[in-house]
Amino acid sequence: MEDQPAEPPQDEQITASVTVTGARAAILRDLAAVLGRTPEEVIEEWAAGSLTIPSEPIGDDPRVPEWGLFDGPADLAARTDEYLREGFGRCPTSRP
Repeated sequence: MEDQPAEPPQDEQITASVTVTGARAAILRDLAAVLGRTPEEVIEEWAAGSLTIPSEPIGDDPRVPEWGLFDGPADLAARTDEYLREGFGRCPTSRP
């Protein structure tokens, strides 16, 4: 008798259940709505580790100074309309 290759093992089905509650569930539900997906799809990605949700709110880090992350010109707010009328890439003060 010739050695016949052993039959591959039958794939056994694995069923898993994930329950998310509290604030994390609310975040995942909101994210699913924004992405136009079902909460179950987003939770599967999160449970598999391919979607990371920060454990702390972003922006509450004490290392971030109170002045924020943007340090633009002091008159930016006062001249916003003028900048917008001129369009992107052109500064209103650079006219001849």
